[in-house]
Amino acid sequence: MSRHAFIDPGLCDSLAVCQARLACPTNSFTREEAGEPWYISPTCLGCGRCLLACDRQAIKLI
Repeated sequence: MSRHAFIDPGLCDSLAVCQARLACPTNSFTREEAGEPWYISPTCLGCGRCLLACDRQAIKLI
């Protein structure tokens, strides 16, 4: 069973320099406009690197 990362927009602080995004090996983080919460595209491998890098605990693996 494959996992996929999910970002809780209520916990995401929407920083331009997101440590979780930088930790993602597939560059799966995207957003519509600057200042909006990040979301994760289908290219996510479910590796959990972003989960470990997010200091806001806004990311869950489902």
